[in-house]
Amino acid sequence: MRGNTFEWRDGEQGSRDWRLLPAALCGWAASLATHMGFDYCVERDGRFGMLPLVVALAVPLLALLGLPFLRSPMLRVPVGVRRAVSAWHFSIIVCVVAAMACASSALTYDVLQWRDAASYAARNGESDVVTLVRTTSPAVNSNRRANDCQIDATISTITASRVTQPSMMRVRVYADRPDCGTLKQGGEYRMRGTLAISQYGAMPLWLTDIASVERIRGPNLALRTIGMMQQAFFEQTSRLSDQGKVLVPGLTLGILGQDYVPPDSGNGQTGTGIDSTYANLLENAFQRSGILHLMAVSGGHLAVVATLVRAVCSFLLLPKRVTAIAIGASYIMLAMCVFPSDSVSRALLMGLAGAGFLFLGRRTQALSTLSWTTLGMLMVNPHMSRSFGFALSCAAVLGIVLFAGPLGAWLTPIMPAFIAQTMAMTIAAQLFTLPIQVLIEPELPVYSIPANLVVAPFVGFSTLAGLASLAISWILPSLGFIFASLASWGTAIMEFMALNLGSGDHATIPWTGDAGGALLIILVEIIGYTTARFAGTLFARITTTEPNLPGRRLIHNPIERAKAWGERTYNALKTMKWNE
Repeated sequence: MRGNTFEWRDGEQGSRDWRLLPAALCGWAASLATHMGFDYCVERDGRFGMLPLVVALAVPLLALLGLPFLRSPMLRVPVGVRRAVSAWHFSIIVCVVAAMACASSALTYDVLQWRDAASYAARNGESDVVTLVRTTSPAVNSNRRANDCQIDATISTITASRVTQPSMMRVRVYADRPDCGTLKQGGEYRMRGTLAISQYGAMPLWLTDIASVERIRGPNLALRTIGMMQQAFFEQTSRLSDQGKVLVPGLTLGILGQDYVPPDSGNGQTGTGIDSTYANLLENAFQRSGILHLMAVSGGHLAVVATLVRAVCSFLLLPKRVTAIAIGASYIMLAMCVFPSDSVSRALLMGLAGAGFLFLGRRTQALSTLSWTTLGMLMVNPHMSRSFGFALSCAAVLGIVLFAGPLGAWLTPIMPAFIAQTMAMTIAAQLFTLPIQVLIEPELPVYSIPANLVVAPFVGFSTLAGLASLAISWILPSLGFIFASLASWGTAIMEFMALNLGSGDHATIPWTGDAGGALLIILVEIIGYTTARFAGTLFARITTTEPNLPGRRLIHNPIERAKAWGERTYNALKTMKWNE
């Protein structure tokens, strides 16, 4: 029985563990479906109550309870079906449990939000409320014309109709000068304004028409230090050219230069002296050329920092556990310094898990770590199942883990190894993120792969130079400006590629939006993958003269022939004895 049913378990590789990926996908789908189901019930004015959600949650639970009976010999179930159920029984149980856990967390989160005092006041259109909020992000330029800046926060208490109640709702505050310069990340403020349901964006509520802002408690020492470092860094980048003012902060902190709100914005200043027309043109060019992701902090920044820390620890001959602790501490410090986002949270948790594996002396399992991270974040913060940033981050990592290696091995024989690896990572990430990008913007970037290929050699250098400027500008401003200037040399290449490849009608291809466009992208990718596999198999059979022999031909293309000729020529010249 074991030899027939559980052979796949005996041959499983611990370094390539796929078992939790279906559970993570089921958990994400269940969380998203629960949110949609709750919205459906709310839109129907509660006529059905929570009955549709209860039924939806009961179906997988009943299926889970009934699954073991299929293994019972009392039922007249075919032997093949019984063996299949026995083989996949535990995997199905894990998927159902993950789906139930994520769905329950999402339902609990939605119910608590719906019954929250701030949500109730916003639905009733309370025109004058007093809220006690704690800010969770730095202030940036507003995406609404009616206000000067915006900042994300969490409501602690709300006073409406002379009644004060506790709250825990997330809110986006839209303020004007001179209040913009006084709002700091991690501070606690009492604000009077209008609370309303958000019209767009990830935040559920908006607080607008701010009449008064009173600071109750300032940020802690760590956040004050980070704020001072960021302010000194922006002061040095403001001395750069226009592209440096915009791109160096974006590459380093994940916030473009034109979005920064200086502390003295109450004195009539509008920013760091950046031409808004040029900044908008450059941002649009980056998006159309397919390299806008460079302006968001993700796992690439953590990988650059980890490589530097590991190299320093190796040079000092430090033990691996000390190295793991240093890498984990560098991850935490970097995550605190950059602009907070869902992708940063995902990268931080995965990075800390990798540092933990290094501390224990175990090999890092990227796919398993991604699955655990996804499930954990969806259960702790169920609203992330609706986050496009979190979805893009997870999809990019999944594509790189699954396909970057095979694509790199396929491309290496026909191009240099560095170019092959860079192109493989770009293609793998694009394959998985395109369906999500279509949901955001119904167009496909034509030159995304060549643009990423050209700027890839400069990303790591510019990132390290920008982080060095951030770390040193508050102590040695002159040296910080030198590092910022070095970072701007790399971002100048990015600007050149974006403006030349992202301008004009030929830069993008119009595509169908919504879910239909995403499904069409997935269908096209499946057809393309199947065609490539079939063509590769057919080409291998045609070019193999002796199909019964093991292995493959040593030389089967001009690139490998040139490499072999170069290696043999070099070895011959190296070992040749010249007559004197």
